[in-house]
Amino acid sequence: MPDSSREATESATLLRASAEGVKFLVILQISSRLLTFIVNQVLLRYLSPELLGVSVQFELYMITILYFSRESLRTAVQRYRSASGNASSKTSPDESKKDITHDGGRKPLYEGSLPARSQTVVNLAYIPIALGIFFSAIISPYYAYSFVSADTAAQPYFYHSMALYAFSTLLELCSEPSFALSQQNMQYKLRAASESSAAFTRCILTCMLTIYASKTGLGGVRGIGPLPFAVGQLGYAIVLTGVYVWHGLKSAQSGDFSLGLRKVVSKTNAYHLGYFFKPLSNIALSMWMQASVKHVLTQGDSILIAWLSTTYDQGIYALASNYGSLVARMLFQPLEESARNLFAKLLSQPAEGEKDSKPAADAIQSSITILQTILKFYSLLSLFFFSFGPPLAPLLLRIVAGSRWSDSAAGSVLSSFCYYIPLLAINGITEAFVQSVASSKKLHQQSLWMFAFSIGFGVAGYVFLKELGWGAQGLVWANSVNMSMRILWSWIFIQAYFRENGAVGISLGEITPDVRLVSSAVLLGGILRRMEGLDSISIFVLGKVGALGLLMVAICAGTERNFFRECYRLVKSK
Repeated sequence: MPDSSREATESATLLRASAEGVKFLVILQISSRLLTFIVNQVLLRYLSPELLGVSVQFELYMITILYFSRESLRTAVQRYRSASGNASSKTSPDESKKDITHDGGRKPLYEGSLPARSQTVVNLAYIPIALGIFFSAIISPYYAYSFVSADTAAQPYFYHSMALYAFSTLLELCSEPSFALSQQNMQYKLRAASESSAAFTRCILTCMLTIYASKTGLGGVRGIGPLPFAVGQLGYAIVLTGVYVWHGLKSAQSGDFSLGLRKVVSKTNAYHLGYFFKPLSNIALSMWMQASVKHVLTQGDSILIAWLSTTYDQGIYALASNYGSLVARMLFQPLEESARNLFAKLLSQPAEGEKDSKPAADAIQSSITILQTILKFYSLLSLFFFSFGPPLAPLLLRIVAGSRWSDSAAGSVLSSFCYYIPLLAINGITEAFVQSVASSKKLHQQSLWMFAFSIGFGVAGYVFLKELGWGAQGLVWANSVNMSMRILWSWIFIQAYFRENGAVGISLGEITPDVRLVSSAVLLGGILRRMEGLDSISIFVLGKVGALGLLMVAICAGTERNFFRECYRLVKSK
C-alpha cells in the first residue's frame, strides 16, 4: 500500500535524523561539560563554598525566567509538522495569480506553503521574548529582596551581577526564533556548534576574571563576588544569540520568509492577529502550567536548600549535584531531547486542525521499539551506578576536587546521587514521551498530579532536612521519592496510550536486565563495599577497582549481546 509504505519511509527517515541528532547532542554535551569540568577544577582552587552557593542561586534565577518564558512554546512547536509535511508546498492557483502585496510590500505568505510553515514557527518563537521581559520584571524584585538571604545579598557586586544575569537571559531569549527554526528542521549540528562555542566563551571569561581578580587583588579583601559568573553568562548569551541569528537570517533569505514577525494569510482564520497559529498557541497555553509545576519539581532541590540551609551547605550540595548529574547531562539529556522531537513527529496529530485519527501502526510500533530500547539501556547503566557508584564516589571526588572537598559532606551526598541518577534518566525519557503525544486534557491532568507531587516533595524535603537532619542527602532522597511518583504516572499513561492505539505496550521483560547480570552486579558491588583502602589513592586500589569494572563490563556484554546487536541494527537501519 502506498500510504503504508510512505509512513514507513518517513519513520525510518525520522529515526535516522534523530540518531544523527543524538550524536551531535552527545558531542555537544560531552565537549561543553568536559570544558566546564576542567575550568571548574581551576575555579575550585579560588572559590569558597559560600561563593559557589551564590552562583547556584543566580543560575536558579536565570533558569526560572528561561523556563517560564520558553519551555512550553518549545515543546508545542515540536508538534508542528515540518516543511516536509502533508501540506502542499505551493500556493493555490487562485492565490498564485494575485499580485496584491502587503505586509511592507512583500508578497503575502499563504497558509500551507513552505515559507508560511517556517514563518509560523518563527512567529511563535517571539512569544518567549515578551514573556521573558514580563517574568524578569516580576521575578527579579522578588529574588533580590525576598528570596535570597541577607548574607547572600551582602556579597560584593551582588546587584551588578544580578543585572548582568537578567540582561543575559533576555539576550538569550532573542535567539529563540532561530533556535525554533533549526529545531523544526532537526539541524542538530547547528545547535552543537552554537552552544559549544557559547559554553567555551563562558568558561574562559569566568576563569580568566576569577584568576585575574585573585592575582591582582581586584575588589580588595572581599573580592568581586559572583561577578565572574555573571560576565561569563553574558559572553555565553552574546555568542549563542549571534550564531543562531546569523544562521537564521541566511535560512530566511533562502526560504523566502522573514526572521522577524510577519503575517500569514489564512482562509480558515487559524492565526491570532494573523501571526500566531491558534492550535499551537492553545497547546502551549495548556503546557505552560505543566511546565511551571515541572520547573518547581526539577529545581525544587535548589529552592528548598536555598530556603532551609546556609550558603556553605548550598555550595556543598552544588558540587555534589554537579558531579553527580554529569552523566545525566552528557548522555541522558541529549537522548531525551532527540526522543521528544522524534516521538512528536512520529505520533502527534497534524497541526492544521484535522480531525482526530490514530497514528499509523508502523509509527506506533517504531515508538514502542525505540522507547523499550532506551529504557533497557538505562536499566543496564543503572546496575553500574548502583554497584560501583556509592562506594567509589568519595574516592573520585578526592581525585578531581582534592581533599578539601572530599573531606566534607560532599562525598556522602555524591554517593547518594548514584541511586538517584537512574530515576532521573527514566523519568526524563518517559515524560518526554508524554509531552510529545498527550492531549491538552491529559497535560492538564498531569499538571494537577505534578502539583500534588510537588507538595509531597516539599513535605519530604522539610522532614529530611529539618526534622531528621539529613542535610543535603535528605534532598537527594526526597527527589528520589518524587521521581518515583512521576515515573509511575508516566508509565500508566504510556501503557494506556499504546493500548488505545491497538498495541500491547511496553513489556517489562524487554527492559529488565538478564538475571545473571543482576546477580553479578550484586556480588561485585558487595565485594567493592568491603574492599579496604578506598579512602586513599593508590595504584593497588585503582587496579582492583579497574579489574572489577572490566569483569562487570564483560559479563554485561556476554549476557546482553542480543540487545546490543539489536541496538546496532536499529541505528543503522535504512
